[in-house]
Amino acid sequence: MMKFLSKVVRFFIKCMHCVLSVGPIPSHIGFVMDGNRRYARQNKLKQVAGHEASYFSLMSMLIYCYGLGIKYMTAYAFSIDNFMCRPKEVQSIMDLMTEKFELLRRKDIFLNGYGVRVHFSGNLQLLP
Repeated sequence: MMKFLSKVVRFFIKCMHCVLSVGPIPSHIGFVMDGNRRYARQNKLKQVAGHEASYFSLMSMLIYCYGLGIKYMTAYAFSIDNFMCRPKEVQSIMDLMTEKFELLRRKDIFLNGYGVRVHFSGNLQLLP
Protein backbone atom coordinates (compact mmCIF):
# COMPACT_ATOMS: atom_id res chain seq x y z
CA MET A 1 0.00 0.00 0.00
CA MET A 2 2.86 2.39 0.80
CA LYS A 3 4.28 1.84 -2.70
CA PHE A 4 0.96 2.96 -4.18
CA LEU A 5 0.76 5.98 -1.88
CA SER A 6 4.27 7.13 -2.72
CA LYS A 7 3.49 6.84 -6.45
CA VAL A 8 0.31 8.88 -6.02
CA VAL A 9 2.07 11.53 -3.96
CA ARG A 10 4.96 11.78 -6.45
CA PHE A 11 2.49 12.07 -9.33
CA PHE A 12 0.49 14.72 -7.51
CA ILE A 13 3.61 16.71 -6.63
CA LYS A 14 4.70 16.59 -10.27
CA CYS A 15 1.26 17.83 -11.39
CA MET A 16 1.22 20.57 -8.78
CA HIS A 17 4.63 21.81 -9.85
CA CYS A 18 3.35 22.01 -13.43
CA VAL A 19 0.34 24.03 -12.28
CA LEU A 20 2.43 26.29 -10.07
CA SER A 21 4.96 26.97 -12.82
CA VAL A 22 2.38 28.66 -15.06
CA GLY A 23 0.56 30.91 -12.64
CA PRO A 24 -0.89 31.48 -9.21
CA ILE A 25 -1.81 28.68 -6.82
CA PRO A 26 -5.43 27.62 -7.39
CA SER A 27 -7.87 28.17 -4.56
CA HIS A 28 -9.78 24.96 -5.37
CA ILE A 29 -8.74 21.55 -6.66
CA GLY A 30 -10.83 18.44 -7.25
CA PHE A 31 -9.94 14.76 -7.21
CA VAL A 32 -11.87 11.88 -8.74
CA MET A 33 -11.21 8.85 -6.57
CA ASP A 34 -11.21 6.19 -9.27
CA GLY A 35 -9.38 2.94 -9.93
CA ASN A 36 -9.56 1.44 -6.45
CA ARG A 37 -10.77 -1.98 -7.58
CA ARG A 38 -8.25 -2.01 -10.42
CA TYR A 39 -5.43 -1.15 -7.99
CA ALA A 40 -6.51 -3.94 -5.64
CA ARG A 41 -6.76 -6.46 -8.49
CA GLN A 42 -3.34 -5.53 -9.90
CA ASN A 43 -1.76 -5.88 -6.46
CA LYS A 44 -3.64 -9.09 -5.58
CA LEU A 45 -5.45 -7.44 -2.67
CA LYS A 46 -9.02 -7.54 -1.48
CA GLN A 47 -11.15 -4.87 -3.11
CA VAL A 48 -11.66 -3.02 0.15
CA ALA A 49 -7.86 -2.63 0.40
CA GLY A 50 -7.95 -0.58 -2.80
CA HIS A 51 -10.55 1.71 -1.28
CA GLU A 52 -8.54 2.02 1.93
CA ALA A 53 -5.42 2.96 -0.06
CA SER A 54 -7.49 5.64 -1.76
CA TYR A 55 -8.45 7.07 1.63
CA PHE A 56 -4.80 7.34 2.68
CA SER A 57 -3.94 8.99 -0.64
CA LEU A 58 -6.72 11.49 -0.11
CA MET A 59 -5.44 12.36 3.37
CA SER A 60 -1.92 12.86 1.96
CA MET A 61 -3.30 15.14 -0.73
CA LEU A 62 -5.28 17.12 1.83
CA ILE A 63 -2.12 17.81 3.83
CA TYR A 64 -0.13 18.66 0.71
CA CYS A 65 -2.83 21.02 -0.60
CA TYR A 66 -2.99 22.71 2.80
CA GLY A 67 0.78 23.20 2.71
CA LEU A 68 0.52 24.81 -0.72
CA GLY A 69 -2.20 27.18 0.45
CA ILE A 70 -5.01 25.62 -1.57
CA LYS A 71 -8.12 26.56 0.37
CA TYR A 72 -10.70 24.16 -1.07
CA MET A 73 -10.44 20.54 -2.08
CA THR A 74 -13.25 18.41 -3.48
CA ALA A 75 -13.10 14.62 -3.58
CA TYR A 76 -15.53 12.81 -5.83
CA ALA A 77 -15.51 9.50 -4.02
CA PHE A 78 -18.77 7.62 -4.52
CA SER A 79 -21.22 8.09 -7.34
CA ILE A 80 -24.73 6.76 -7.76
CA ASP A 81 -23.27 4.27 -10.25
CA ASN A 82 -21.25 2.69 -7.46
CA PHE A 83 -24.49 1.38 -5.99
CA MET A 84 -24.67 -0.95 -9.00
CA CYS A 85 -21.68 -2.89 -7.65
CA ARG A 86 -22.27 -6.08 -5.71
CA PRO A 87 -24.13 -5.35 -2.44
CA LYS A 88 -21.29 -6.86 -0.40
CA GLU A 89 -18.78 -4.47 -1.99
CA VAL A 90 -21.07 -1.46 -1.53
CA GLN A 91 -21.51 -2.40 2.13
CA SER A 92 -17.75 -2.76 2.64
CA ILE A 93 -17.21 0.70 1.12
CA MET A 94 -19.93 2.20 3.32
CA ASP A 95 -18.43 0.49 6.39
CA LEU A 96 -14.98 1.83 5.50
CA MET A 97 -16.37 5.32 4.92
CA THR A 98 -18.19 5.25 8.26
CA GLU A 99 -15.06 4.00 10.04
CA LYS A 100 -12.79 6.65 8.50
CA PHE A 101 -15.15 9.56 9.13
CA GLU A 102 -15.63 8.40 12.71
CA LEU A 103 -11.84 8.31 13.08
CA LEU A 104 -11.57 11.84 11.68
CA ARG A 105 -14.30 13.01 14.03
CA ARG A 106 -12.47 11.55 17.03
CA LYS A 107 -9.17 13.07 15.89
CA ASP A 108 -10.57 16.56 16.20
CA ILE A 109 -7.05 17.99 16.00
CA PHE A 110 -6.83 16.92 12.36
CA LEU A 111 -10.12 18.52 11.39
CA ASN A 112 -9.57 21.72 13.34
CA GLY A 113 -5.82 21.87 12.68
CA TYR A 114 -6.34 21.90 8.94
CA GLY A 115 -9.69 23.65 9.01
CA VAL A 116 -11.41 20.71 7.34
CA ARG A 117 -15.12 20.88 6.71
CA VAL A 118 -16.79 17.80 5.28
CA HIS A 119 -19.80 18.32 3.04
CA PHE A 120 -21.73 15.50 1.39
CA SER A 121 -23.76 16.20 -1.70
CA GLY A 122 -26.10 14.10 -3.74
CA ASN A 123 -28.87 11.79 -2.56
CA LEU A 124 -27.93 11.61 1.12
CA GLN A 125 -30.78 9.19 1.87
CA LEU A 126 -28.72 6.47 0.20
CA LEU A 127 -25.88 6.87 2.71
CA PRO A 128 -25.76 4.83 5.94
